[in-house]
Amino acid sequence: MIREFLAQADRRAGIEARRALLRFLNGVEWLVRDPRDVVGRTPSETILHRGKLKVRRYHLGSVKLRYRTPVVLVPPLMVKPFIYDLFPGRSLVEFLLEHGLQPYVVDFGEPDEADQLVRLDQYVLDWLPAACAAVRADAKLQELTLLGYCMGGVFCLMYVAAHRDQQVRNLVCIATPVDMSKMGLLAWVAKLAGRQVETLAHQMGNVPGGLSSTAFRLLTPIKNVTRYTDLFLNLWNHEYVLGFEAMNQWVSQFVDYPRDAFVQFTREFMQHNKLVRGQLTLGGRVVHLREVQSSLIAFAGKTDLVAPPASVRALMDKVGSQDKTFLLVPAGHMGILAGANAPVQVWKPMVQWLSTRSHKLHAVGARRPLSESSKQSVRRAAERTARRR
Repeated sequence: MIREFLAQADRRAGIEARRALLRFLNGVEWLVRDPRDVVGRTPSETILHRGKLKVRRYHLGSVKLRYRTPVVLVPPLMVKPFIYDLFPGRSLVEFLLEHGLQPYVVDFGEPDEADQLVRLDQYVLDWLPAACAAVRADAKLQELTLLGYCMGGVFCLMYVAAHRDQQVRNLVCIATPVDMSKMGLLAWVAKLAGRQVETLAHQMGNVPGGLSSTAFRLLTPIKNVTRYTDLFLNLWNHEYVLGFEAMNQWVSQFVDYPRDAFVQFTREFMQHNKLVRGQLTLGGRVVHLREVQSSLIAFAGKTDLVAPPASVRALMDKVGSQDKTFLLVPAGHMGILAGANAPVQVWKPMVQWLSTRSHKLHAVGARRPLSESSKQSVRRAAERTARRR
């Protein structure tokens, strides 16, 4: 028994010695590395660049596509689109490519003072249609999948509902709230102090990204106190350090929120809950969720304080889709998209779901040419986008 105890002590001592060395090496690397170099490393090409709007197509060396239906990832306002490409092994676009799906990411750019008058109408009626038209032309296919996280998912739903776009084959909504009355603390604040929030927004213009970042961190005050302690304890784990840096970049690089879009969201969504009530209009168009007919899968996090499960689950009763799935996973608002367990809990079931609802390639890596009717549809979509400019 004594020999076994000593042997176990030696093994523990060896493990701690190795971890101490790794803590030192990873700590030095963490101090000298530019954290911005951690995120957004999957190779991509820009297929559309119009003003601040960009659309990127991602690729990975020898990886071959197995499905023709492209996946268009739409980010929410306030955060940069690298949330879909945090770092190797924790990149949703990389995961999609490895499973034979072609991802495109929409980048709405960073608003400046000239964008104070931008409303949600522009995102839904102009920029997202332009992005979809560019993807359709690049992929040489009309049907596509839209994937949105948080407000990005709301944009996807509003786009399909407003345009009644039946060529959106699939919708993936991750932590996407539609019933704003069930958003807990945020709903309470919006109702109690909505008018003061609007007044403040008109006084300062665009809502600074730093202010949004601070508000987001205040939702989890204990975690913010302990996160550097957790980092030190896990400094020996290289993947943990990369994950810490990536998530820290996510929260610390919030971009400004256009003033009028912020006021519109606060008033029409948070205070009056018009989307879920079928009372929302954008550019004179009624945006009713019953017009959404796409196959739909929605993920909600059990511990999500920003988009609580009830606010996401409401989507199931509002859309007109016959094929719809709701999955509740043990995660918070950021973890559900890019946490350590996201690849298993969210990405894998999502890809399995998409694989049965996406057109397969007849030959691996090949693209079927557009039919004449599809070519005309692409041209009409491009003409509509050009007229909106």
